[in-house]
Amino acid sequence: MKIKIRGIQYHYEIHQNKEQLPYLVLLHGFMGSHISFRELIPSLSEFCNPITIDLLGHGETEGSEMHYRFASKEQSADLIKLISEQFQYPLFLYGYSMGGRLALQVALQRTDLIQGLILESTTFGIENEQERQARQALDGQRADSIIGNFNQFLKEWKKLPIFESEFLTEQMRNDINEIQKRQDPVSMSNSLLGFGTGIMPCVKEHLNILSMPVKLIAGARDQKFVNVMSTMQTRIKPASLKIFEKANHRVHLEQPEALVQTIKKFIQTNTLK
Repeated sequence: MKIKIRGIQYHYEIHQNKEQLPYLVLLHGFMGSHISFRELIPSLSEFCNPITIDLLGHGETEGSEMHYRFASKEQSADLIKLISEQFQYPLFLYGYSMGGRLALQVALQRTDLIQGLILESTTFGIENEQERQARQALDGQRADSIIGNFNQFLKEWKKLPIFESEFLTEQMRNDINEIQKRQDPVSMSNSLLGFGTGIMPCVKEHLNILSMPVKLIAGARDQKFVNVMSTMQTRIKPASLKIFEKANHRVHLEQPEALVQTIKKFIQTNTLK
């Protein structure tokens, strides 16, 4: 489905619309799309109504030539408007990596909007100013690389340690490659410049305002994000952390069946009867 949100045409898909079931909105990571969660949809549909959204500049959603349009406050405003006007309550929000950062922003701004929050392999931002500046510089270099030679950037991106995994099938790897190759380089570059981890606001000190149930998910082989999400757990009183032993950064692809069971338990436990 297509809808105009604050001047941008967004693409989203409601995979099922059973009145008696809660809704689950899934937000993909950087260079992903609604197709990124394809493996999960059939199993999720047994206990909820899955909704996938192509985030700004990704998949079939329009981008912007202005990188500031990708800023945290802009994208979260888009999602709040889309979610509040188009989807029904009770609604759960799931975000992976970049999508998790956006989901967290939405939850902090509108604690009334969602029944529960699920975050996979994501972060609240970078607290240390020197580390923030270093990450901004890295994101800037990557943004330049995307414009300079997108295909070469993709080759280097897939070599990052967080994406190493023996648990992905060949079909999954092919799907990831196809999704990434279809992205618009200008939008991907602007996404890093406007909403890279270095430029997004750090919300660590605000996590304690989250009052809805929160499930945190990380792969045991992704130690950096295990540490970050362990810190997040200490800051969010209603949060619980699930670490998947046989997974790195992409738990939703590496351990889909086990992840679906975790999501099912969380949603069924926290859906108001």
